[in-house]
Amino acid sequence: MKSFLLSVGILVLSTATYAQILKVNKGSIDSDSSGYLMGSTSVDFNLNNKSATAEQSITYTGLEADADLAFIGKQHAHILINQLNYFKSTGGPLISTGYAHFRTNFLRKKLLSYELFTQIQYDGGRKMPLRYLLGGNTRLRLASSAHSSLFVGIGVMYEKENWKMLTDETQIIYKNLLKSTNYISYKQAFNEHVNINVMAYYQGGYDGEADVFRSRISGEAVLNVKLTNLLAFNTSFSAQYEDQPIIPINKLVYSLTNGFKFSF
Repeated sequence: MKSFLLSVGILVLSTATYAQILKVNKGSIDSDSSGYLMGSTSVDFNLNNKSATAEQSITYTGLEADADLAFIGKQHAHILINQLNYFKSTGGPLISTGYAHFRTNFLRKKLLSYELFTQIQYDGGRKMPLRYLLGGNTRLRLASSAHSSLFVGIGVMYEKENWKMLTDETQIIYKNLLKSTNYISYKQAFNEHVNINVMAYYQGGYDGEADVFRSRISGEAVLNVKLTNLLAFNTSFSAQYEDQPIIPINKLVYSLTNGFKFSF
C-alpha cells in the first residue's frame, strides 16, 4: 500500500509539473479563430475492471493522469493526447496502462476534412506490452451550431500488437493487422458551464493467420462542469468490447473516472 501511495504522489507531482495539457476542448478547434495553443491537464480517480481473465474479474481503483495539447492553425489542427493510469485491487499488485496519441486534422474548417494519426499504447492489466497504430480517415461534419456539433470519421489503419501468453508470460504473440477505423463524435453545451462529449469507435479487420474477423467497439462519454475560467470538474465513463481477443481475456472492460482538470 505504501508503494502505491508513493507512486500516486509521484504521479501527481509529475502531472503538476506538466501543467499544460488534458482532454482538449475539441469544440473550440472548430471555431473560426486560429494560430493559438490550447491544452489541459487533469488527475482523476478511477474505477475499472481491467483484469486479464474472467476468473480474475476484479474491480480496481486507481489514479489516472491525462495531458492534452493542441495547436490550432489557420487551416490545420495538431493534437497530442496522453494518458497514464495506475490501479490496483486490495492486496493485489500495482498495474499501469498508458498511451500517447498524435493526430492532425487537415482543412479543419471544411465540411469534409482529413486526418492522419499515430498511437503507441500498453496495458499491463491485460497482458499487452505494445499496441502501435498508424492510419488516416476522412472527417465529415454532419451538423454544427453554437451549442452542438456532430462528426463522423471513416478510415483505415495499420495495427501492430504484442500480447503475453497467460500461461507463460515469456512467450509473446505478435500480430499485425490492417483494419477499418470509424467513429462518431457528438458535443452538446447545455450552458456556458456544462457540456457533454460523446464518442464511439468501431475498428475491425481480417486476421488471415487465425482465419477470423476481429472487431473492437469502444466509446466514451465525458461530462464537464466549468468551475472557473481555468478549472473544471469532469466525469467520464468509457467501455470497450472485443469479440475475438487475441488471447483469452475479458471481452468487455469499462472505466469510470472523476476528477479535476486545469485548462489554458
